[in-house]
Amino acid sequence: MHAALEIRKRLRAIVWPLMFACLAVYFGVHLVRNDHGLLALQAYDMRLAEAESRLQALTAERVALERETKWLRPEFTHPDSLGEQARVELGMGLPDEVVILGR
Repeated sequence: MHAALEIRKRLRAIVWPLMFACLAVYFGVHLVRNDHGLLALQAYDMRLAEAESRLQALTAERVALERETKWLRPEFTHPDSLGEQARVELGMGLPDEVVILGR
């Protein structure tokens, strides 16, 4: 009977630390692998960096397109030279025209 009391006493001493260790492991795993955990945060940061680089590329492309189309606005383009510019850029002309590229 003395041995049973000793075993029961040691189990009581082990149960609480074991329960706290299990809780710590449980919350530790969820801290890392949860939908809002550390791995999700790392994936979010990677997606954010990709989106920011894509935004910079698209912004540069938009600025280049705005620079090119600025000259097609009426306040910058002479109406007589607009047709000439279009033919030169597109490489097209009427059948009876002779195109001389002087650039």
